[in-house]
Amino acid sequence: MLTVKQRQDVEARLANYNIPLQILQMVAEQCECTIETRSTRNELALKPKLSLLLSRLNDRAIILLQQIFLDCHESLSSFRFTVFLSSRYSPMMHKFVIDGKISGKSNSEYTFDVCIYSRRTGDLIAVGMRNKDTKQQAPDSKSLSLFLAIIDDVSSAHPQLQGAYYSSSYGYQPLSLARKNAIWKENAGKKVEIKFFEYKDKMYIENKSLSNPQVAISNRY
Repeated sequence: MLTVKQRQDVEARLANYNIPLQILQMVAEQCECTIETRSTRNELALKPKLSLLLSRLNDRAIILLQQIFLDCHESLSSFRFTVFLSSRYSPMMHKFVIDGKISGKSNSEYTFDVCIYSRRTGDLIAVGMRNKDTKQQAPDSKSLSLFLAIIDDVSSAHPQLQGAYYSSSYGYQPLSLARKNAIWKENAGKKVEIKFFEYKDKMYIENKSLSNPQVAISNRY
């Protein structure tokens, strides 16, 4: 349990973050509390302050949000990655699923940290995957090629896929230009935006030397 002052301090710090309602609802469900959705939907049109929503959560949910966004626990980084991707895909138009399972054209099943669906059509629009190396090692060209192969399989089964995003909290191993060119070549011609990010100092920074500048982006909904 938090004291009144402790809770006020945590809520004040969390209020500086842009946390979508859907993520708050996920945290609330995990912590056995609810956010009253009827009034909140009405308030969404008025863009309510996050502080109003935080006040409806129990202490467990506030502590979990603290661990996710303030303490930056790596085991909870799927939530942070989801919030980051929500800045690219509006939560009003998209549904976010954490640790979603997606089947590719080969019938192989893959688990993504974030799956993003169109609310209008139900189509899979984007996916996000984190580097979860147990030894906390930076991904190498083999790891990145595997990611691209997974995206190739998934995009073949889900033609509306628009974006695929990879995140690493441990940086990326240095790659020669030849290895980078090989990775880009594997992704040539795909109508999917593919970006690589590094989570560092509580920020997601795009690794532009890895993100393929030649990838075509399909029409957005």
